[in-house]
Order: sequence, then structure tokens, then C-alpha cells
Amino acid sequence: MDGLIAFVNYLEPWHWAALGLVLLVAEVSTGTTFLLWPALAAGFTALVAWLGGVDGPTQLGLFAVLTLALTWLGARYVRGRWLQPAQDSKLNERGQQMIGQRGMAIDAFVNGEGAVKLGDTRWRALSADAIAAGDSVIVVSADGPTLTVSRA
Repeated sequence: MDGLIAFVNYLEPWHWAALGLVLLVAEVSTGTTFLLWPALAAGFTALVAWLGGVDGPTQLGLFAVLTLALTWLGARYVRGRWLQPAQDSKLNERGQQMIGQRGMAIDAFVNGEGAVKLGDTRWRALSADAIAAGDSVIVVSADGPTLTVSRA
């Protein structure tokens, strides 16, 4: 316990600046904004320690309070408003990206089931329409690897 107290009393502004820099580099490599707030808190703590000459426990307390406050503010205002994903974003949803695309029936549909070719890929497809081999189709919806199509 004495070693921990000695370490906390030994903290200097450059320790906080180095911690802030390490956290900032980690944030840049992850891009999540979760490490941005402790990095800013460490930088501000370094500035206060450099300007005010406060003791180690006060620096540690300031860092903890600032980290909590900045994380809460960042989650509420920055991530909540500025970093929201687009509501209609279809990134990483390949099936949703295919809706509206045109393809060609590979085989005649039997009992509403068949196969279609979109681009260079063969897909299992369902349809309420009677579709013959070679007919042009439009993708109506996607459920995993199965497309629902209609005649174009």
C-alpha cells in the first residue's frame, strides 16, 4: 500500500501527458470514441498539474471525475447526435442491397422455388409468379441466402 501511495504522490504532468497520448493513439486505431474521453481527461489533468502544482491524489481524483463526466457527455451528445449511423444504411446487409436489382432465372420455378443469377452469383429464390428459365426477375426481398423475386 505504501508503494501505491508513493507512486500516486510521484505523479507529474508528463505522466498524464504520456497517458493521454497513449490513449489518443489507441483511440485513433480503434475509432470508437470510448478512449477519447480518458485521453482528454489525462491531457486536462496534465495541464492542471503543470499550472497548479497539485498533489498526486488530487490529480488522480481529477482524472477520475473528468473521465466519468466526459464519457457521459460524449455518450450523450457526441455519439448520440454526431456519430449516429444513417437510418437507412444498408452497409453490411448484402440481402438488403440486392432489393430492386434485376437478375435472370436460371431454371423454371417449380412450386414457387427456383434459382436466379444476379451478377455472377447463383441464388435460391422464391416467387408467387410463374417464372420460366431465362425470364428477367426483380428482387423483392431477401431472407438470408433466399431471395423473393417477381417477374420483371
